[in-house]
Amino acid sequence: MLLLFVARLWQLQVVQYEQYATRSQGNYLRTETILAPRGRIFDRNGRVIATNRLAVDLLYVGGEVQFKDRLLALTGLKALPEAGREPVELMVNIPEALVPTLAELTAGEPNLKLLERIERVYPNPIAGPVIGYTALPSQEQLKEGYEPEELVGASGLEAALEPQLRGVKGVVLAEVNARGQRVRFEEIKEPQAGTDVYLTLDLNLQQAAEQALQEAVADINRIRQRYGLPLVSRAKGAIVALDPRSGEVLAMATAPAFDPNLFGRRPRPNDKIRELFADKDRPTLNRAVNAYPPGSTYKLASSSMALESGYVTANTAFRCSPYIVFGGIRRNWAKVDMGMMTVKEAIAQSCNTWYYQVAMLDPIGMVNKLHKRALELGLGRPTGLEIGEQTGIVPTLQWKKQNIPKDPRWWPGETLSIMIGQGYNKATPVQIARMLATIAQNGQQPELHLVRRIGNQEIKRPTTLVSGRYWRELQEGMRKTVTWGTARHVLGDFPVATAGKTGTAQNESLTPGLEHAWYMGYGPTDPTDPRPPLVVVAFFENGGEGSGVALPAAKKVMAAYWKVGQPLALR
Repeated sequence: MLLLFVARLWQLQVVQYEQYATRSQGNYLRTETILAPRGRIFDRNGRVIATNRLAVDLLYVGGEVQFKDRLLALTGLKALPEAGREPVELMVNIPEALVPTLAELTAGEPNLKLLERIERVYPNPIAGPVIGYTALPSQEQLKEGYEPEELVGASGLEAALEPQLRGVKGVVLAEVNARGQRVRFEEIKEPQAGTDVYLTLDLNLQQAAEQALQEAVADINRIRQRYGLPLVSRAKGAIVALDPRSGEVLAMATAPAFDPNLFGRRPRPNDKIRELFADKDRPTLNRAVNAYPPGSTYKLASSSMALESGYVTANTAFRCSPYIVFGGIRRNWAKVDMGMMTVKEAIAQSCNTWYYQVAMLDPIGMVNKLHKRALELGLGRPTGLEIGEQTGIVPTLQWKKQNIPKDPRWWPGETLSIMIGQGYNKATPVQIARMLATIAQNGQQPELHLVRRIGNQEIKRPTTLVSGRYWRELQEGMRKTVTWGTARHVLGDFPVATAGKTGTAQNESLTPGLEHAWYMGYGPTDPTDPRPPLVVVAFFENGGEGSGVALPAAKKVMAAYWKVGQPLALR
């Protein structure tokens, strides 16, 4: 018997030593992952928009615990809950002052555990649809290597910049006792934080734009009262401001919006999140990159096409009559005869009948020419932004055949509609902003972007040259809009010389007072003015009149940027 025991002992300790030594070591050594913090997001001046904080949760796995009464008093619980296979959270986001006390109570407790995790916070939040939010990984992302508690960009810039913002997780080799508690650990691989990103946005101007959207509610309701329509409590719209030289977006505001901190909280307020996604006003939609009928802002593309294609010259004049007859009566917005106008006056007074008469010169032949020129100016195609954007619609004869099979023929009257930005046309506020930047800079077209720097790497985007001979005529027409035309009542006495175009776009409702409201403006137009150039586009879904709603909002953003007039009190 003794010989048998000795032989077995020799077999275990000598012959099978490698096998059992490895298994034994695996019983007390384990590899653990350390999550890396996401890169921070700053505005162009270094103000924090998104950062991280260390959060601590108290977990309970079931069974008896010492100091139970004291633990219940600290957590505010009446009794310890039932615990199944998964640990139960006793306290989430423990206040910093309580962490040392709970660490002392849980020391040596096999049934209690303090869990550290990284939480995304937005100390200076901008509109949620723009900055986006983070969430826990999906099943597919877990298969791709994400950890269950790792944060992933789920929308907006957080999602678009995920490769840069995501850090590299670290690894530690931990020694644990029989209860599974850490005794000591050795760091094998240090976690690497994600790369910090600096945006082109100016937080002050962003806040001014968001405030202008909120304040527009009073103007919208003034128009609604006039038409006997229900009043609203919040605006639906967007404001985009950019530097036309570089294409840097200085502000991108959208309303209604949401606070991205809503998605970073633990426990997650699921009821509020469900309400957010069920809201009929769609606060998760970034209206700055969504396509809408552009209305009279599109007349700049029509004017450019008509001039460059030779349909009109700078001196060609048509009467701005209250209506014309072409397959029915087509009316101007003004009910009086406004006299003879060239393209400059037609832009300034937004004369529909002037553009109708141009369209009548070649109602079928100019459709594809208008498409080509609109695309050259930046409509109907992406602007270069890092976030997703709709391309809009700039129709052609072939487009109608493919998309409207029930009525594939292009009718001459449809050309009259698209000339004034109605009909099938759709454009996004950022596309309108790039078109205006192109015209303001005599054809120098910037590629728009929201990211200025990734880590130490500066981001530069290309500028292309759009051919054209009539930039001055378009610029002078928009200057006349401010000094003599549809924007004079708001910007006529503004301290900075600007130019622009109002727009009121009919939509599917066809209800007076529910039109989409637009204004696009830029300045300074005085070449001796030392102020930095700015392009602003304001859009309001079902806002009513462009000159009554979008124009005052754009003025507030200009005032805040150039610090003139009555700038907004920035929050």
